[in-house]
Amino acid sequence: MPWKVRFRDKDFIGNEGWDPEFEFEVREALTHTQELSGSAEIIIHVKDNSVDDVTVHESSDPDEFPFNGVHGHHPELGEVFLFSGVPDDGEGQLIALYSAKDFGEQPYNDERFTGDGS
Repeated sequence: MPWKVRFRDKDFIGNEGWDPEFEFEVREALTHTQELSGSAEIIIHVKDNSVDDVTVHESSDPDEFPFNGVHGHHPELGEVFLFSGVPDDGEGQLIALYSAKDFGEQPYNDERFTGDGS
């Protein structure tokens, strides 16, 4: 289920439910693609089976946090950040942030998560 989040002082839609085929299609369509030089930690706080908040920490050290990312532009999704990694639960995970407001299932939260846990 998508959620609204603020990241790097911009508004994005966050989603952790993409299937691998769709992820592949998005990666293939990205333009101006750039690997992020550092790493990220993205903590999705869940309450009552729903995302309650999101915390994002970034580091210039590519090995400090479990997620590495790629940034680019997609013809339908707009600006896109794809973060992939293996967080503490031991399973591979993809978290996508994209700027298109009218794409696919709409976010459920009215107020954007700040991205910093506040």
